[in-house]
Amino acid sequence: MLKALIFDLDGVLVNSMPYHVEAMKVAFDNIGERINKQDIYEHEGSRTVDIVRDLLIKANKNPESYNLEDIIYQYKQEFNKISRLEPFRGLKDVLYTLKNKYHLCVVSGAEESIVLDILEKLYPDVFDIIITAKDVEDGKPNPEPYLKAIEKLGVEKDECIVFENAVLGVESAKRAGLYCVAIPTYIDRNKLEKADIIVDGHDMLKQYLLNRK
Repeated sequence: MLKALIFDLDGVLVNSMPYHVEAMKVAFDNIGERINKQDIYEHEGSRTVDIVRDLLIKANKNPESYNLEDIIYQYKQEFNKISRLEPFRGLKDVLYTLKNKYHLCVVSGAEESIVLDILEKLYPDVFDIIITAKDVEDGKPNPEPYLKAIEKLGVEKDECIVFENAVLGVESAKRAGLYCVAIPTYIDRNKLEKADIIVDGHDMLKQYLLNRK
């Protein structure tokens, strides 16, 4: 019996990744390092600290030579300055309807302050459980974030559905043994083929959710 719906944040609930990408690029520009924006999209779903570390390694730099906390601080400052976020059209109303029947949860690799701010502004009083980067030792694609969500929700694995839009997020959900619905918001559909099903766009996502009523 289905009891819980678990959502990634960026790209599933909110069209926010372009702002994350631009903010990360500015943070790297500030330390004199150029990065490819597409590399950030490929890391979507990971914890911010893991993204920063991996981008430095890809640039043939030693992460230990940099103040990672300072880079993350600059990224957060820039994100808060430039972001103009809105929920995907109609999704908030759908979730308010489903809240009466299911536990709703967010699992994001983003910083806690950013996640809580977005949810407070765009999805107030919708989600029962919120998992962010600070709640886990290993972020996506490790299964820990979704296993933590299951633990907090107090449900069995076969009583949940995960909604993801990132390659690493889908991998995390499947490694946790969960059913995963994917939506190709920012990447090619074929990169999400490990998901159980793929819905093409947020209109189809809303219809899928409404069919759970």
